[in-house]
Amino acid sequence: MKKRNRIYLVVAILVLTSFAKKADEESGHSITLKMLKKTSGISSLIYTLSKEERIEGKMIKQISFTKMEKEPFRVYMKQLYPQEGMEVLFVEGEHNNKAIINPNGFPWVNIKLHPKEGIMRNDQHHTIYQSGFDHVVSILDYLVKKYESDMDTMVKYNGIVQHDNKDCHSVSFTNPNFKYIDYTVQENETLETIAAKFKLSEHMILEKNHKVKHYDDVSVGQVIQIPNDYSPKMMLYIDKDALIPLRMDVYDDQGLYEKYQYSKVTIDPKLDPSEFSQDYSAYGF
Repeated sequence: MKKRNRIYLVVAILVLTSFAKKADEESGHSITLKMLKKTSGISSLIYTLSKEERIEGKMIKQISFTKMEKEPFRVYMKQLYPQEGMEVLFVEGEHNNKAIINPNGFPWVNIKLHPKEGIMRNDQHHTIYQSGFDHVVSILDYLVKKYESDMDTMVKYNGIVQHDNKDCHSVSFTNPNFKYIDYTVQENETLETIAAKFKLSEHMILEKNHKVKHYDDVSVGQVIQIPNDYSPKMMLYIDKDALIPLRMDVYDDQGLYEKYQYSKVTIDPKLDPSEFSQDYSAYGF
């Protein structure tokens, strides 16, 4: 009888251990950590991105095909909507660090712009420097470390959902600490450097401070309002097999702030250097 009881006890322990492991595997925190690790090792990407960003109260949609490499940093983008056929090519260190743009329309000639100038920056939450997953992942990594002791309550696992015909983990991040605070601008700071320092959205800061007209329009000692964190709520769809974020819905205090959906993603493709040249035969530059 004692031997049988011991067997039952061992079986019970194994069953409970199995459930515990399964629960751990399906926790939002652990899945997020796996996603952060996976994406940090990606060196190149091909993907189609559908993005919606709130600009002056309206959600602006854009769909683009993108090829990118991290080192050396280079990006090719072709817009599919709304300005179909517009191409952007940026190779860090070339052309005085300016992007070559084929507008596929007026003025019917290629133009060169710095990634933070004109149409490269206007009505955009992010710059071409923030292509791929690294920017969003760096924000999540910052928040995970900042609120490490509260992750089990702030991050929730919502089960499996379908996105782009793939099984995805649905993970939500709710941050009750989100608020706007006063910040005194330091020497040589811009909205972009402030946002980079605290992992915030520089566009959110710009829109919050109506007297600030552009990202460089601040001076030492000026008091502005900034959010203390990037977002009070995020929803993530993480590819179950590839462990990459395929959809990200980001909220602020007014509602949906930005939404990014990745499809047709190829991880670490072998891209020929010629694919980042304006003379590449498949491009229209």
